[in-house]
Amino acid sequence: GGVSMAGAPAHVSAFAEGVRAALEDARRIDELVCQFAYWGTLQQEHQGPAVGHGNIKRALIQILLGSAPASAGDTGLRAEFGEAVGVSAAGDESEAAPPPPPGAAPSQAWHIRLDLRGHTDATDAVNRRISLRLSFDKAGAVERLVVREEGGPSEAPLHPALAAAAAAAASAEAVDEEEGAVRPEWQTFDGRVTQRIWQSADLFTDPKNTLLRDTLELGTGRLVCIVDERVWDLYRDRFEGWCDREAIRLEPVVLAGNEDQKTVDNLLVLLDELARVDPLRRSEPVLAIGGGVLTDMAGFACALWRRGIPWCRMPTTLLGMVDASVGIKVAANYHRKNGIGAFHSPLHTFIDTSFLKSLALADVRSGVGEMMKAALVHDRKLFELLEEHGPHMIETRFAEGAAAEATIRRSVDAMLQCIGPDLWEESLVRPMDFGHSLSRTLEATESFKLRHGEAVAIDCAFCTLLSAEKGLVTREEAQRVLRVYADLGLPCSVAGITADTYRRAVREITVHRDGLLRAPLPLGIGACAYADHISDDEVGRAFEALEVFMEQEPHVKWDRSRSFDPVNAATEEEAEALATKAPSPQ
Repeated sequence: GGVSMAGAPAHVSAFAEGVRAALEDARRIDELVCQFAYWGTLQQEHQGPAVGHGNIKRALIQILLGSAPASAGDTGLRAEFGEAVGVSAAGDESEAAPPPPPGAAPSQAWHIRLDLRGHTDATDAVNRRISLRLSFDKAGAVERLVVREEGGPSEAPLHPALAAAAAAAASAEAVDEEEGAVRPEWQTFDGRVTQRIWQSADLFTDPKNTLLRDTLELGTGRLVCIVDERVWDLYRDRFEGWCDREAIRLEPVVLAGNEDQKTVDNLLVLLDELARVDPLRRSEPVLAIGGGVLTDMAGFACALWRRGIPWCRMPTTLLGMVDASVGIKVAANYHRKNGIGAFHSPLHTFIDTSFLKSLALADVRSGVGEMMKAALVHDRKLFELLEEHGPHMIETRFAEGAAAEATIRRSVDAMLQCIGPDLWEESLVRPMDFGHSLSRTLEATESFKLRHGEAVAIDCAFCTLLSAEKGLVTREEAQRVLRVYADLGLPCSVAGITADTYRRAVREITVHRDGLLRAPLPLGIGACAYADHISDDEVGRAFEALEVFMEQEPHVKWDRSRSFDPVNAATEEEAEALATKAPSPQ
């Protein structure tokens, strides 16, 4: 049974229960972290605030577990809680607010006394007594936690710079304080690095668009560019025309950007090329232009060369724009997908949707697979946009219309809100891991031949049915989700996948996640819950429901060879024609 605190709302009791569970099994610290708002803060006496999930996790480990790592096993401590007391809006703890009447809005702030006891202590003495002051947002997430040893001094005020950064990061859109100010569309700060993401079309073709020149600050008169060879073939004239117009010397490094080229050999080629062009360590940021594979490889090479040189990225695929453009992970495949890598934040990310006009429709749909992931567990409005406009946006390659722009924007918003506070992935409970519990096994099975977004779509569709088995979504909601996948032309399965495939995938991902499944599942449409156990029977029933749907909509069960067949793919001539629809460099 969980911790119940008389007179306190459910989210206060849930926090207390999270503390108790973390002390019984240190791995459960991640579930406690997930009770914080994405940009929540934890304040300790004599220390600066911990902002964002990654920093909060480290602070909670120190507070609750000392220097012990968050590993499996009992910590040897027990939590005992005093009465939860509502705190007045003025913040004066001497003026306790009475518990809210049934049905009324809960008090925004609560004070709890926590006693930590060693359960092997023969005297049963209180080892530590800690004061917790919790402020919640309207959704019941912890907005701020102030921690101090009882009798200690009051907490230090939130440092103005960090407070301003946290407030700015919570806003999805930049607001110009001065007329004519140029600011990123998105900016995040997790206490260590700042992400700046800009959305602007026709960066290389519109003479009035000076964003690249202004942000790259190419004072040396040279641009070192790592470019996907396909993108280079299509857009070389644009790149060279822009450099001529800006009186900048272009130093291109051209590399294949397919998944099977994400190898150590090609990583060494990139390092050799960086040695050849020898960019200045701080004043010549490398610009990576291409899909997620190319930007992953280029970022990893920049992380390794001279222990880290600055870089920027410009994704040219829909998947790259809405998924790979967010976060700071870079990698190459070695013994496994992304077997080696690093965390290396780009200075800037540029989203230019004019590149999408030449994208194969199969690659557009792959990007939509990632969009649906974010929609199902985080943003119901995004789901509704894809449900209503998705087929048309795919046909037009998301390159025109207000709905397409809003869908891309909300997709990036969702990713930033969920992973922006924990760029180093220190918390193991992440909503954006939805679609990645079972897909790892599917992508590792070469015979399925799936693009990443296609594997994610299959995972999401099946996990929605698992969610229905657990009562987290209704049967009607699950069928609605499957119909949207069918309308979008995304797969719900591939020939050869069986219920046993998914049972094996559940076991494999449990091992990968430190022995706890932590599977994100839809909670209704647009919210997230987590499951630590998925039974073989639940998998069997969900697979039976999927088979019934596939009988009604046979096109959602793909042949193994369909993904990389030239179905819905642009030919060389079509891509050239689409690419030249945009204005030529002036």
